[in-house]
Amino acid sequence: MRHRRSNPEAVPLKELLGRVLQKAGHSRSAEHQAVFSAWEEIVPETIQERTRPVSYRNGKLIVVVESAPLMNELFSFRQGEFLHLINHYLQKQSVMTTVQSIDFRRK
Repeated sequence: MRHRRSNPEAVPLKELLGRVLQKAGHSRSAEHQAVFSAWEEIVPETIQERTRPVSYRNGKLIVVVESAPLMNELFSFRQGEFLHLINHYLQKQSVMTTVQSIDFRRK
């Protein structure tokens, strides 16, 4: 059963919190931009040319990769390194988010 609001002008807490976080610079789009910028800064150009970050949500960065061999290399050998470097970069930039995992996907 849905409760009716006693005050029709009342703003849901979720919406109010979203407004406050956005004004403080902690919106999702700001997080996306910071994480995507971190990827561009820490990843070598040869890999950057063949990858593209496409999504960041709930601590998970999704990166599209050009080829299966590169995806395997990144997942098997470079994932931990990039995770560490991204979070270090974000911390230095005073960004209040932490990338917990990187998911590599084929184009």
